[in-house]
Formats: sequence, structure tokens, C-alpha cells
Amino acid sequence: MDALADSLADPSRPSFLFGVTPPREGTSAGKCREICSKFVARQRVLATDGFIVYDIQDESSRTDDPRPFAFRRLLDPSWYAGLFQAESGKQCLVYKCTPNTESEEHFLSWLEEANKMHRHRAFTLVGAASSDLAFKGPTVEESAALLRRYGEEQKRQLRFGCVTIAERHMQKHREHENMLRKIGWGAEWFVSQGIYDPEAMIELINDYAALCRSRGIVPKKVLLTFVPCGRKKTLQFMKWLGMKIPTHAEERIFRAAEDPQTSPVEMSCQLNRENLERILEGTYGCGVPLGLNVESVSGYRDEIDATHHLFRDLQCILLDHRGSPWMVRWYDVPASIDKVGRTRALSIVEKDRDDTRQSLTEIKAVIAAQSAVSAEASKNLRMSGEGNVAALLTGIGIGASLATIFLVGGLAAGLMLRNRNYA
Repeated sequence: MDALADSLADPSRPSFLFGVTPPREGTSAGKCREICSKFVARQRVLATDGFIVYDIQDESSRTDDPRPFAFRRLLDPSWYAGLFQAESGKQCLVYKCTPNTESEEHFLSWLEEANKMHRHRAFTLVGAASSDLAFKGPTVEESAALLRRYGEEQKRQLRFGCVTIAERHMQKHREHENMLRKIGWGAEWFVSQGIYDPEAMIELINDYAALCRSRGIVPKKVLLTFVPCGRKKTLQFMKWLGMKIPTHAEERIFRAAEDPQTSPVEMSCQLNRENLERILEGTYGCGVPLGLNVESVSGYRDEIDATHHLFRDLQCILLDHRGSPWMVRWYDVPASIDKVGRTRALSIVEKDRDDTRQSLTEIKAVIAAQSAVSAEASKNLRMSGEGNVAALLTGIGIGASLATIFLVGGLAAGLMLRNRNYA
């Protein structure tokens, strides 16, 4: 069962994802795994379907404005996403900027490795940052055809989606047509850019819904992306990425610095909550299924911390808006998932990263130490009957068709009916 892809393609239920970027190139495999483990440990208390792992490209060709944060090449998103699956038991939606590959053959080689070695089945295909430059790799349309052909030849069900940009719709009023064209290529979902202008997204979703009705097409799901912002440099970067930040929103965020009862990042989260409510009201009844994605575009601690609180708040708003009872549960993730995942992650490193043999030794030492701890914990478990708690959504191992969401996390145990008070 492909729980994440099933969730993303299922119009009857929302999907909830959390975005993450890979570490910089040159980061040791051991350090990558440490970063991933810490991230997943904190994520266990969030009822996510899985993670988005981004493929970051240098977008300087898209604009003449200076980049607020220097561009640094990052590790392959497919490889890093494999660590997340091993640590969390949850699947990842892997981004790939296909024109940045060296050729069609190079893209197919990457795809085969992502699928066979890292076991990914869900992808988001992203185009070039600018159409003014020539690229060696395939376009999104070409890579979509290559992905479908590879899946058919290998008898593997690979699925993909694309991005959608409301700001582009406000300029050219053709983004809804782009979405239908991508559906024709096989796209099964769309992920938006970060939203601070709800009116642009409302117009796009309603135009998309109307066009689908006129063509007799069932709309594919749109995941709405929200990003906290607590600093002017972060806001400049968001603008540089193409996000539209209305003047009134910018002023409201930074006026909060003068209020001892709040802060700019908290005010940005309040704006995100209001924007989601406005989008849900403005698109009510249009027939387009929605989901959520929350991410941080900076490395600042307060902005990263804010993403966790924002995710839970937005999830409550979206689920409450559906008008039917919902609940959150925890349950134990079988220890075998973690054991198998760790073994697979280790084999991936051995096969895929010959240049990190020293780091590999470090990973093996960490795994050996953790195995000893796990053995002792298992002994204590048999004696005491206590176990670790982890978090998974209904889609993992149980079937994405259920509307129930399973929250697997830390030592939190609870069952809530339409309850907004998280532990």
C-alpha cells in the first residue's frame, strides 16, 4: 500500500504534510541521520501523513534582485527522504527539479534509484526557475512521460503531482489552465507556494473548479502551503522566492514587535490562520479538495518552532471546516518498522555514498549503540508492559480511506473529539 500517494490522490480526505530541506552538500551521513532523527522525534506529536523533501535550485535567473540568503547546494532529496522513512515509518513526497538534471537518461537513472533503492513512490515534478535559459534536463511534461513509462515497464505504481502558483495566476490568469494541462500529463495533486495573499489563492481555486466542471473533470487536490515569518530578512527572502506579501500584512507582522503580548512570528502565524479561514470561506462548495503543508524557509529557531504550533492550529481549522466529527489517536509503531528502516538506510549509504566511508563507520557505531539500548528497552518492556509511542496517520498501514487521523507521538496518549486542545 502507498499510504502517502493514496492520501494525496484521495479527494474524500485532506492530506497533511510538513516540509523539510536536505542538509548542505558535504554534510556527513552520520550528521544527516542525527539531524533527521531530531526532526522526526519532534514531529511525532504532529498528525502528519508524511513529509515533503524539497529539491532546492538556484533561482537567481528568475529575478535580478539579490538573494537575501546565499544559495548553497544541498544533498539529494531522494537520499535524505530515505532517512526520514527509516526514522519515522512515514513516506515522503520527493521534489525533483527535472530541467536541472543532465539529460533524460540522467533523470531516469535518478528515478530508478529513488524508487528501487530509496523506495519512493510519490514525487512532485518541478520546472525550471526561468524559461529564459536553456536546460539540459527534461521539461516537466517530458519527465512526467518518462515517469509513467518507467512505472509501466517496471510494473511499479509511481505517482506524481506538480506545483501551482497563485501569484502567476494573478498576472496571466492562466494558472488554472496550466493545472488542467498537468492533469492531462498524469498529475494527481498540486502543492502551492507559500500563501500570504488569500485572495489570489481563492481566485485560482474557484477558476480551477469552474474549468474542471466545464470539462467534466474531477479536480485534483491542492495542498495549501503556509510559512511563518518573524524577521524582515525572512520576509525579503519570501518575496524573492515569488510569494506576494501584501503591504498591510507586512506592516501588521512587524508592528507586533512593539507589543509585549506578542511577537512578529506569532503575528505571522495569526495571519496564516486567518488566511486559511478566508480561503475556506471563499472556496466553500467549489468542489476542490484541499490539504495542508507547513514549512520554514529559514534556519531561525523561533520561526522553526512556530511551524509546529502553526501546523496543529491549521489542521484544526481545516478539519473543523469539514463539518464532521474527527479524532486524533496514538498507537505503538511496531519495532520491526524501525529496525528494518534503519537497516535499509544503512545499506543505502553503503551503496550510494562511497565518499562517506568514514561517516558510515560512525553510523554503524550509532546503530550498534542504539541496538544495545533497544535490547535493554525490550527487556524492560517485557517486564513492565510499557512501550514507546509514535505518531502515524490513518493512511499508514491502515488505509487512507478512513477519515480518522492517527497521532503517534512521544509519550502523549489521548483521544479527542473535535478538541482543539493539544497536549
